Amino acid sequence: MKFAFSRNLTRVFALTLIAAVGLGTFCPPTIAQGASADSDSKTLKIEAVNFLTWWFHDATGYHPAILLRLENASGVDLSGVLVKFQARFTNLRTGYINVARVEKRIEYPPGKRQVILLRAPKAYELPIDQHLWPRIECKVMCRVGDVGDEETQDLLVTKLDSLTMSFDEAMTLLSKRNDIRIKKAPRIAKGGIRQWREEKALVASAGSLNGGADSAQRTKVTLTKYLSTNTLPGLGNDFYQFESKFGLPITTDTSVSTWTWASYSVEDLDLDIIVGSRGRTGKADLIVTRIPATSIKNDQQIISLIKAFGGVFRNESMSAPNRSVRYLPAGRIEFGMSQAQNFRAAFFPPNSRQDATYEVVLTRLPGNVLNILRNEVRNAKLLKFLAPVTGLADAQ
Repeated sequence: MKFAFSRNLTRVFALTLIAAVGLGTFCPPTIAQGASADSDSKTLKIEAVNFLTWWFHDATGYHPAILLRLENASGVDLSGVLVKFQARFTNLRTGYINVARVEKRIEYPPGKRQVILLRAPKAYELPIDQHLWPRIECKVMCRVGDVGDEETQDLLVTKLDSLTMSFDEAMTLLSKRNDIRIKKAPRIAKGGIRQWREEKALVASAGSLNGGADSAQRTKVTLTKYLSTNTLPGLGNDFYQFESKFGLPITTDTSVSTWTWASYSVEDLDLDIIVGSRGRTGKADLIVTRIPATSIKNDQQIISLIKAFGGVFRNESMSAPNRSVRYLPAGRIEFGMSQAQNFRAAFFPPNSRQDATYEVVLTRLPGNVLNILRNEVRNAKLLKFLAPVTGLADAQ
């Protein structure tokens, strides 16, 4: 009797053990439980390791795009967790926002990296002249799991590079990029000596994946403040002075033997500066500046901008602007003229042109400014955008 009871007890214990092991296969993974519990106590952090921005080309046109390599820096296995990414591509001239969204649910243990592509849905038609391409700011955000706006992570903010390439070319270039979390960037110090300093990764302001407006406003540098607090190189100065102030040129043009052209930029103002030196002397003989029309409130600011780039002649007094209109085969052209003892200037308001910018031209060369421009626009690649305002009918 005792033997039978013991055998039955052993059988019950074995069945209980088998049931426990069998039920274990239906238990949810501890990794997923850990991720969910951890998300309640802290943000599950994802970090941008490196990135690449460019204009992605397809059959519909050119799309602003960004390729990012992202690392799971949360310390938690995010495999199977839904991660939502969003890139906001903002046209800095018009304020138009183009939003790209991507959702990922992949194997994503701690420390693993993944590459994502965010491409704006709206396509642009880019003109031949690179200076006329839209200025685009890209802000990338993400959410990990089922969270609200308060848990939205800002990965980075950057400007879109003026590059066009295929996706494969972009992947190859991304693989050569360094980790932006410990980044060294060259800076020009006084005297044109290139120095190095440590920089942290770009930090974005808080935002919403629901398309709401950013709560933090960027500090805007006004033209008046910039001109009053900076001594700028100008006519008669060497390219060395321009590099010392603005850094290395964005691009140069030496295709015409009689001229050297260099293009610089002040990003805080969206100010483009194109400098021409005749005879390869390295001295500025003609300067063209482009600035958003919203930065110009009156003629006095135009005169201040002209004098700021007057260089060795900046202390000369200038005549009041004389505005005029011409009706030419290229259309209606409005412009203004002003002159000093040793240099002359012309400016072109945006009028009805598609790009809302002021073009201001000054030169120390003798002769009429418009005639000088007409001669040089035909040959200088960096001045092609001035063809319509100089009345050349063959450049619309």
